[in-house]
Amino acid sequence: MFQRLALADYATLAGLGVGWLAVNLFLLGQPDAATLTLLVAFLCDKADGWLARRGFGSALGHHLDALADVVIYLVPTGIIVSTLLAGPPVLESLAGTAVVGCGVMRLARYAGDSATLTDGPPYYRGLTAFHIAAWALVVRVGVALQVVPALLGALAIVGVTPLMIASFRIYVTRPQFVGAVVVGSLITAGTLV
Repeated sequence: MFQRLALADYATLAGLGVGWLAVNLFLLGQPDAATLTLLVAFLCDKADGWLARRGFGSALGHHLDALADVVIYLVPTGIIVSTLLAGPPVLESLAGTAVVGCGVMRLARYAGDSATLTDGPPYYRGLTAFHIAAWALVVRVGVALQVVPALLGALAIVGVTPLMIASFRIYVTRPQFVGAVVVGSLITAGTLV
């Protein structure tokens, strides 16, 4: 099997491993280290797409990437929501289930699409797992800096989550990429503070 993996697939597997490390750090009560680790997992996930678009991918890569998104984006986001609620375990479980459940439904519904290509610019349908995870990290930093109340932060994440299964289009543009870099930098700075 490893003979059929390409360089992009190894980047996906690295992201999966780093994402799982972040999950463990969250569970060990080290949310700041987990957040920084998640940013590394995000970079690995972005690197695999970049490598695949330059011919270093495989037929397995697209499916591997979609499945890795569950660990890199959805499970940590579910943990962030549950941690922010810090309420009854049933409520925490329901919130985490909403995030992971909507994300898995999105991956099942749109996994074959990737960035849909048309005569115009490529686009995604609905919010992606990356968008939700980035939103969750922004909210988590806001809660950590005591700008956002924890309950409001958890509700803000859960409230946006169903948009993963919506059919609206998000066009892939250079400004979107620049925005992602800026948001990532802010998250990193907030976590380090």
